[in-house]
Amino acid sequence: MDDHLVKDAHILMHPIRFKIVELLAHQPMHINAISKALEEEKKKLVSYHLNILEAYGFVSCKYEISEQPKSKGKALKKYWVTAKVNTVLSELKKLQLTESGE
Repeated sequence: MDDHLVKDAHILMHPIRFKIVELLAHQPMHINAISKALEEEKKKLVSYHLNILEAYGFVSCKYEISEQPKSKGKALKKYWVTAKVNTVLSELKKLQLTESGE
């Protein structure tokens, strides 16, 4: 197995990071929405995992000016998944099929 695939799988398959990726696969989100969806009160923990996912190319982000009443006019980071997520998951699925003999 390719060393890069092993490292990517390790990064992606962490339970919290995988949940984040699943959420972002449906729609881009701000960290507050991600934390709320995960029922995770510690935004720092979510931020930590988002930074790892971003560093390894699984998510991208950009700042947007919020239109929400509570945060109107503030710059918030919006995150979304990259194509790398599907690439790594496809490679892992191929590997699994190869190993199972299908």
